[in-house]
Amino acid sequence: MGVTSSVFPIRTLKTCLGSICVHVSLKCSLEGSRMAREYYYLIAGLPDLFIDQDQKSFDLVKLKDEIKENIHPNDYKLVEQLFLEYDNENFQNFIFERTQEFNPLGKFPQDLYKEFEEHLEVFPKYIQKFYKSFKGKDENDDEELEENDLYHTDEIEKIPEVKFQEIFYEHVKLFENRFLKEWYSFLLLFNNTLSAINCRNDDSDITPQMVGKGEFVEALTRSQAADFGLKQEIDFLEPLLQITEQTDIIERERRLDMLKWDMADEITTFDYFNINKVLAFLVKAGIVYRWSKLDSKIGAEMFKKLVADIRKTYELPKEFEQ
Repeated sequence: MGVTSSVFPIRTLKTCLGSICVHVSLKCSLEGSRMAREYYYLIAGLPDLFIDQDQKSFDLVKLKDEIKENIHPNDYKLVEQLFLEYDNENFQNFIFERTQEFNPLGKFPQDLYKEFEEHLEVFPKYIQKFYKSFKGKDENDDEELEENDLYHTDEIEKIPEVKFQEIFYEHVKLFENRFLKEWYSFLLLFNNTLSAINCRNDDSDITPQMVGKGEFVEALTRSQAADFGLKQEIDFLEPLLQITEQTDIIERERRLDMLKWDMADEITTFDYFNINKVLAFLVKAGIVYRWSKLDSKIGAEMFKKLVADIRKTYELPKEFEQ
């Protein structure tokens, strides 16, 4: 008779880290020998951790560091994977010689970019791959290539920024965490759909702007229907179409971010005190951080919304209130 999945009795650990008492519940399952860590006191304490900050000078770097001190190192690796968007931003600013300010939320510090090739092996494989191909260097012998393997194909040629995103999304397919897999799948579909709508509105070719392939990309590039024939398949398509009709650019961006906010909540509907709930919180904190820099009024409104959300959502179970 085969071994069936069973759960051992909960083993509770209490660890005082700084000013926050983290209550970690480790559920050990025979299936896959994996541990599901639950952070009761950390998550219940997120409102206090968050509102300690001034909404006018909201510091997501500090918040990220606080969380790092209070979760398992393996779970913090998931936080780093979530924050890869900031490393991608910094890398693209570097490789495409943009003049945008360095974002401190990424894992890799600015000093590494000063002698980039010397530190290349420190960066994720997808960044290494793109860099070598973009620079026309073979991965094996570092010699010049006559043809760039990323851009010279029989298919339609895409701009480097799109090709970088394709390599990145191939990389995230390797992630095992459920929240990250669903979040990045959503972002890929969201961004492709938004690009298709914008291209259609501008009467420009959709195909070169699409990241990746598949049935959704086929529909977005070929369908003549107002909803690309995807209304039944993409839950957020109708509100997204309505948002893109908004003429106020600031309001349009705010509503786009609120769609992402709602999706983070939806993915974690049945998560309560595990790392997925922390990741969803950080997604929303990232939105607040962005708006605190773009528009002080909207940033303040989103700050208050997140405080209200976490007070309502991250409540400690009654058995832990004593």
